[in-house]
Amino acid sequence: MTGTDGLGWYVRRLGRMSPDEIAWRVRDQAIRRAWARRRVLPGQIASAGLPRAAAGRRFAAVLPADAVRCVPEGARAALIADADRLLKGEWEMLGVVRTDVVQPDWFYDPVTGRRSAPDRHAFQINQRSEEETGNIKQVWELSRLQHLTLLATAWFLTGGEAYAQRVADHLRSWWLDNPFLSGVHWTSGIEVGIRLINFVWIRRLLDAWPGVAGLFEYSDLALRQIHWHQQYLAAFESRGSSANNHVIAEAAGQLVASCAFPWFAESDRWRVGSARLLERELAHNTFPSGINRELASDYHGFVAELGLFAAVEADVAGTPVSAETWRLLCAMADSMAALVDEQLQPPRQGDSDEGRVVLLDAPDQNRWPALLALSGALLGRLDWWPETVPDAGSVLVSAMQPVRREIPGRPELRPSRFEDGATPPRYGAVATGDRTASSASPHTLTPTPCLWRYVTAAWTFSPTRVLTATTVSPSGVRTSGQRSRTTPSSLPGAASPSRAARSCGCAARGRGKSMPPT
Repeated sequence: MTGTDGLGWYVRRLGRMSPDEIAWRVRDQAIRRAWARRRVLPGQIASAGLPRAAAGRRFAAVLPADAVRCVPEGARAALIADADRLLKGEWEMLGVVRTDVVQPDWFYDPVTGRRSAPDRHAFQINQRSEEETGNIKQVWELSRLQHLTLLATAWFLTGGEAYAQRVADHLRSWWLDNPFLSGVHWTSGIEVGIRLINFVWIRRLLDAWPGVAGLFEYSDLALRQIHWHQQYLAAFESRGSSANNHVIAEAAGQLVASCAFPWFAESDRWRVGSARLLERELAHNTFPSGINRELASDYHGFVAELGLFAAVEADVAGTPVSAETWRLLCAMADSMAALVDEQLQPPRQGDSDEGRVVLLDAPDQNRWPALLALSGALLGRLDWWPETVPDAGSVLVSAMQPVRREIPGRPELRPSRFEDGATPPRYGAVATGDRTASSASPHTLTPTPCLWRYVTAAWTFSPTRVLTATTVSPSGVRTSGQRSRTTPSSLPGAASPSRAARSCGCAARGRGKSMPPT
């Protein structure tokens, strides 16, 4: 973005802000300036004050011991293969294969070759400037630390010491290199929230590893970082036209961490506040039918995943979210099941950044089968849902929930129309204005009149199956989405779950229950 382009962007952005958002942003900038004195420089972490934490702190929200044998063999093999590549330093992120992940540089962008300054005050960094930070999505992606959750899952399944040790090495490296408010990884709340959820799951998966308490609850470094992350989210909430999946990720991260790490003087306040924020923003960002108001398939799945992880954690802590929030999450799952095509692909609608919350399985290009497996394990799949197979994520997350949620009023048949959002695919057809044109692609969507209030350009296909649409979200922000593939992903299709998965005792209904056929 050039200087002229950058100025024009800010002018257009300002024009879309309400007076309340402008006032909030002025206040937010004042707080950021005041917080400059709280910044901790690299190399000075030991001199930073320790948060007030309970002396007898422990991590109580652990997985049941028999969960390990419930993970299907295919999912286990795929995850371990990816974990072994990670041990060699190989990892693919956003289409770029990296071979430097044995000892990663947390500030390096492999696309441009640029490295952002690790000692610069976070609030003085322009993360939109490629000259300053490189490709920020690439830099942020590794620091979501989801690769460490995958390695921790590999340890949970195998007990291989190398997996746990690599997790510990990377966590300590990240914590040391990224002290509070120093560097680009403190410039975005969504990144902070996702990291917190992965901290929790790393701790959970490594619970039986002898070094885990020293890595987390008895580590001053870990205590500082976990507290700093939550302190940041409590102070800097995304609002206005940024109050979409960003604020939901922030609220989910704060809720998950305050439930799983209730070690600090502020933990109860953070938990109550983040639960209230999550419930409010899920309602604001979701139509009653379950369709996401951003009208972007990728964000629909991302928000559903955030909400499910947070709601399960709140259940485990004994402080559940409201019945209405569970109903909304269930509606999101049911609408996902209605929107996929025969290859379990969602409509290619709206913006996409391929965001995901936690990696408990080898990553797949299409994550909707995994989201449906997770939703089915937690909420129960309906007869009209497409067939999915259990994976590590659906087995492990549902093992944390003692009893499956029963949600009344779910649709008995696959919905043919969502009056407030979209109409499920009619296979082999794609909407173009007010007409329907045939297409060989399975990625189709017929918008409802309500949807056309936001969609301002016709759907179009190229010979390589690119579907493009420009949308205006309810907050007034225009986004464009384009996804391209020449062939569909390899998907599990309608394969039946294994006999072992069906008979496993820890399974998707929760501890001590039998996994239902899917």
